[in-house]
Amino acid sequence: MIRHALISLSDKSRSEDLAKELAELGYQILSTSSTARHLREQGVEVREVSDLTGFPEILSGRVKTLHPRIHAGILADRSRKEHLQALRKLGIEQIDVVAVNLYPFRQTLERGNATPQEIIENIDIGGPALIRAAAKNHRGVLVLSDPEDYQPTLEQLRAGEVSQEWRTHLARKAFRLVSAYDALIASYFAGLAAETQSLPGNFSLNCRLGARLRYGENPHQQGGFYLSAACPWQALHGKELSYNNHLDIDSTLRGLRLFQAPTVVITKHCNPCGIGSGETLADAWDKAFAADTQSPYGGIVGVNQPLDLETARRINSIFTEIILAPEYQPGVLELLRKKKNRRLIRFSPGILSRPQSPWELKNLSHGWLLQEWDPLADDPQSWTVVTSRQPSEQELKALGFAWKVVSLLRSNAIAITGADRVYGLGGGQTSRIDSTWLALHKAAKFGHDLSGAVCASDGFFPFRDSVDELRRHNIMAVIQPGGSKADPEVIQACNELGMAMVFTGVRHFRH
Repeated sequence: MIRHALISLSDKSRSEDLAKELAELGYQILSTSSTARHLREQGVEVREVSDLTGFPEILSGRVKTLHPRIHAGILADRSRKEHLQALRKLGIEQIDVVAVNLYPFRQTLERGNATPQEIIENIDIGGPALIRAAAKNHRGVLVLSDPEDYQPTLEQLRAGEVSQEWRTHLARKAFRLVSAYDALIASYFAGLAAETQSLPGNFSLNCRLGARLRYGENPHQQGGFYLSAACPWQALHGKELSYNNHLDIDSTLRGLRLFQAPTVVITKHCNPCGIGSGETLADAWDKAFAADTQSPYGGIVGVNQPLDLETARRINSIFTEIILAPEYQPGVLELLRKKKNRRLIRFSPGILSRPQSPWELKNLSHGWLLQEWDPLADDPQSWTVVTSRQPSEQELKALGFAWKVVSLLRSNAIAITGADRVYGLGGGQTSRIDSTWLALHKAAKFGHDLSGAVCASDGFFPFRDSVDELRRHNIMAVIQPGGSKADPEVIQACNELGMAMVFTGVRHFRH
């Protein structure tokens, strides 16, 4: 009985070595047109699938292997006599090895300039069907969906028998490949209708392991970095990124995406400790660093403009773990690379416009939570002044800045800022007054004059105590969502104290 190996590959790397060694082991090589042509050029004798089926490839190659002679040859259970008798009766030959990988759908998407028709044409139909068939029947058929498995499989074939453990490993990998492939396609089509933002009936993750990390948050935990699309940033210098570095990078980018003017965001343990905007990055750095001159040491610095040499020299004066920039101007990398352990990251500016997915997923011990990304409500036209006193033009500008900043903090959150800089931040507390005290303490610790400063609260004030405390520190304008039964009391307090208060109607909790 002739043994057959079907090889049909989009990624043809190492295919000639696989085919030659299988031929030496006595397998007849079956292949589709483009793979057959490649293998013949490498000196491999190949029988085309169309010769086996007696049916030509049609529809511009859309239909090649979708034929009973192919799938019956793969799916026949070798342990069932009636299956083998059916093959003999119909003259169908068994296929014992299936080496298939899929059309480059992910790569086509990641090009960024592919047309919708190009994307559709790179949805593989026959490939997943072949892989699923071979993986289902893995006790009798070897399914090779990853070139890394070619040589280990050949070694076992040369030894005379492939273990059931290895066959199961190959099947597991094959089903994961097809599952991820289908999830990516589903995600693409979901994105075409993203404007509806309706919760999907089923939500599938499609992620590949981008990097194995030394450990997770702590050394006793495993950690890995997974990607659902092309990585939007590139490491240019420094040590391998850790699990916590990835968290800090994400937190910093979330901050940068909110600002259009030249802005510096300094992050420590996923919390912003300084944010400043200015006419230049150097000016923005001075404001961001002045917010808290202690915490930035060992922190992460992100900028939303190409990093210039003047700003780089200022950042270089302190120890930073990571610097993020969309680009580095001449001479900057040479300066910053002198500290060999510092990580330098260049990110795609497009990452600041929108996330790769409109959804955020959080895991629980008993399930998952899915939500839309929080679109920041920073349009003053949608706000309502609820006090007798109207905020001045400068205060309104500062309230807009504070409202962006507070959305980055953990609830309960309070941000005390000017129009372009942070003075004090308080977050992650169990009561709003505690966050208020913390923000005021930080501002006092670093000597900030709060005359003209404003306050933003990510949620409503349940009592007037925070307003009274803010007024004692000369803060005259506050922005908050509103919506508490205590709103009348809080508004009355502001009127008594001569303060302006703005309701946004939208809160920004981050738990």
